[in-house]
Amino acid sequence: MAITTVERKSRISKLKEIHNSYFQLEGNKNALYIPKMAYRPSGKDELYITFFPSELEKEKDIYTEFVSIDYISEDPKRTLYLINHNPHWKTEYEIITSNSGFQRHMIPVSELIVIRNITNNKPIVIDRMNEQLDDLLGSKNQNELFNLPNPDATNSSQIVSKLEEINQTLITLTKVINNLTK
Repeated sequence: MAITTVERKSRISKLKEIHNSYFQLEGNKNALYIPKMAYRPSGKDELYITFFPSELEKEKDIYTEFVSIDYISEDPKRTLYLINHNPHWKTEYEIITSNSGFQRHMIPVSELIVIRNITNNKPIVIDRMNEQLDDLLGSKNQNELFNLPNPDATNSSQIVSKLEEINQTLITLTKVINNLTK
């Protein structure tokens, strides 16, 4: 049984909630989020998603994730994908017409850009990340950490030393990020 328009909008809203923190972080609170069903059309070798002309006419990048026909996520990692706006969508994307006469444009899944995977639903708290970073780096401030010497005015051993410091800082940052995503 098909879901109602109200129910579909509610399910899409709930699906988008998990990505809202990402959209806010990117300064894109009004991101165009349209979850879609990926499928292999007959006669095709790869997966596609389809969009109605009205969705592509918005001339915006589209964020999507894979859902069932009933708008239930089909990906336990809740992978968020990006489709960059293509101004030539009318001519570049193949058109299919449903049995009920609706036209849609097919976009190969291979053209989607993976934005992020959600492996746990805990939001990353930026303030806490800064605290952990401060704890790991100690009393050094950013100016001390990233004050690089002029390569023309120093010998190669000083450059190697600074590069080793940068490497240690990157290792520390990786540890902090890994701890936050566990």
